[in-house]
Amino acid sequence: MGSAQQVDGRHARRQRSREAVIDAVFSLVAEGKIPPGVDDVAERAGISVSSVFRNFDGLADLQRRALEEFHPRFAHLFAVEDADAPRAERIRSHVRARVELIGVASGLLRIARSRALDHETLVEGIANLRYQFAAQTKQRFAADLDQLTPTQAANLLALIDATTSPEAFDVMSSAHARSARQITTTWNTALEALISHWTRDTNETT
Repeated sequence: MGSAQQVDGRHARRQRSREAVIDAVFSLVAEGKIPPGVDDVAERAGISVSSVFRNFDGLADLQRRALEEFHPRFAHLFAVEDADAPRAERIRSHVRARVELIGVASGLLRIARSRALDHETLVEGIANLRYQFAAQTKQRFAADLDQLTPTQAANLLALIDATTSPEAFDVMSSAHARSARQITTTWNTALEALISHWTRDTNETT
């Protein structure tokens, strides 16, 4: 019994250490430390550098696990509870959630993209996160997409997703010096114009 308790205790401590390291990565990335160094991660997590590597098989594994943890940690920002709301309200909800998601995800995605060529697991992590973004978009705008042919719906879905992607946000904020507030306003206007145009054209030809 005592031996089993010791094993359970070690497992619990290991799990707490892993969670502390993941928390540290998210915290440091949010502060703009991209990529966060192992020393910084260890200090923020309150453990030794050697403990970081006992819990993860290197930085790529740590970054992969952080990507895997992203959706569960920020599930509330992926939730779609207004699929039946008026279009303008759905657009505002989508843009608001997407900007907040990008605020916490863009740094992590930049790290993953920069290392993806050398680490296939990071490619998979990025692809999975992109799938979750697309699934959220499809669910929120189902009422509009259902008015279109399958090909048109797929094209509009891709366009909405690309317009409000982390890459688009990076271009607007870095290359064009747009603030998050300005990007929010622009995306709201752009999505209303895009969706109205596509659904109007379809209705006029049917």
